[in-house]
Amino acid sequence: MSRPRFPALLALVCTLSGGTALAVKAGGTLYVKAKHTHLKASSSPTADTLVVLQPGKDVTYDGRVAGSPWCKVKVAVDKKGTVEGFIYQANLGVSPPSMEVTSKSPGKPLSPEAFASSGAAVKALGPGAIQYGKSLPKPQSVQQLIALEKLAARVDDVQVTEYARAGGLPEVVGHAQVAKKGGK
Repeated sequence: MSRPRFPALLALVCTLSGGTALAVKAGGTLYVKAKHTHLKASSSPTADTLVVLQPGKDVTYDGRVAGSPWCKVKVAVDKKGTVEGFIYQANLGVSPPSMEVTSKSPGKPLSPEAFASSGAAVKALGPGAIQYGKSLPKPQSVQQLIALEKLAARVDDVQVTEYARAGGLPEVVGHAQVAKKGGK
């Protein structure tokens, strides 16, 4: 291939490759891979949320919105039946996410909903990770992470909000508690 044609070919390949969701044809199955994924009424980040989905939930792919990172999907929701909407492409995968936590019963898989609500999804280290970390070249990192987890556990929502205010950041949590304390 001649050098002058290479940039044009590269541009064509980049244009045609749209990411993970495009690896599935319309009517195919994709899986939610991000916690608290919002199924939106339109392909706008500010659109109304129709339902919030958890990792592992399967959706039927209907196609990608041209020129955007949004995918049109259908999803079966218990009380609502089938709901159609839009999910940001980065929150979808072609295979179910691997669950990093096993259930107490080895033969029984842990549901994504149980995992998400267990608090395990936000813990830095579990027993397996601690054991693995101690086998690495810098085992002191495990103790440092454990110390950071303990420190983080002592920080409450009010402190997070006060820190955000002081730094000019938007308040995400703790606003009601700060207001009760007489905050701004």
